[in-house]
Amino acid sequence: MTDLSIRSKGGCSMRTGILGGTFDPIHRGHVEAAKAALEALSLDRVLVLPSGQPPYKRCHAGRQARLDMVKLACDGEKGLVPCDIEINRDGESYTVDTLKALRRLCPEDEFTYIIGADALNSLPKWRGLDEIAQMTSFAVLSRPGWDRQSAEAQAALPGVNVTFTDIEGLPISSGMARTRVAAGEDVSELVGKDVAEYIRSHGLYLCDYTEPEILEKLKKALTVHRYYHTLGVADTAERLSERFGVDSHRARLAGLLHDCAKSMPYGEMRRIVSENVPDTDEQELDSEPVLHAPAGMVVAQRDYGVRDRAILQAIRRHTLGGEDMTAMDALIYVSDFIEPGRRPFPGLEDVRALAEVDIFAAMRACARLTTDYVTSRGQKSHPKTMALL
Repeated sequence: MTDLSIRSKGGCSMRTGILGGTFDPIHRGHVEAAKAALEALSLDRVLVLPSGQPPYKRCHAGRQARLDMVKLACDGEKGLVPCDIEINRDGESYTVDTLKALRRLCPEDEFTYIIGADALNSLPKWRGLDEIAQMTSFAVLSRPGWDRQSAEAQAALPGVNVTFTDIEGLPISSGMARTRVAAGEDVSELVGKDVAEYIRSHGLYLCDYTEPEILEKLKKALTVHRYYHTLGVADTAERLSERFGVDSHRARLAGLLHDCAKSMPYGEMRRIVSENVPDTDEQELDSEPVLHAPAGMVVAQRDYGVRDRAILQAIRRHTLGGEDMTAMDALIYVSDFIEPGRRPFPGLEDVRALAEVDIFAAMRACARLTTDYVTSRGQKSHPKTMALL
């Protein structure tokens, strides 16, 4: 149900600006533009309107998360009003439908739709532009280096009332914020402390896909058995993470993607590892059972958009280990070993018990069991595993 707080009170007419967008995430540039428009256009308020399902763009965060972030960003900002009218509507979000709904809620209001200069190119293609033009005027934000004369010519559309402002947005983008989050960097300066904390606490933007999208991709890439093993590893890593000082969202993502290359043909694995992982030696390249770890690191970065070095390293190290293992490395290494779907074998329950209290002791126990097994087959343990021990 749409928040009726946006309804005009007592039939009173208001000058209402509308700033729409995916807000994926909302950032300081959005907020400052809305505040500047509020003053420059003599508006009574600006509705900050996150889109529900934009027809030509994929959102990286869910509807509710984007609305929550808009509410946090607008909190304490006089005249900025979060609007959930598109979030609560099923199907694709079109401006003409949104304005009709707003007109029903606020029949006396005078609307001004605030757009960036880059949106002028697509404005003639907006669905129902003739109807839109009857319900609202447009205010265009400027941008560095733009050709205003050319923009005004673009905006010369029959029946469309367009005003150009001198409001210039900050050099910030949502894509910039997402990239920094994925790389493990702080984004408080870009989005504000409250939004940054929301992103962190909800594990948003760690890669290019939401978890449901990741699971759909994994279902297509893995065997049924491997898929359910993956879920077990992710659940185990998430459950154990916080007691060992590892971010639970990053641990879960590493668990979900640790075997993302497992079903790839050996020749393809060998090729991408040879081309992209310089610390791989011939012993690892010749061993199909362990090569999916470095291959998985490549695939996680290339196909899923993972940029966090700790996540990528944990994926790369989950079969052989390595020197100076981190808590994240140890967590994925052990979770792969002990997840609930593993068939029983001697020593498994001991490792599971150790994992509850000391992830590094559990890691060493896993490595010893692995080296014992390899030795029993007349093979040599890999130097990376020996370095771990």
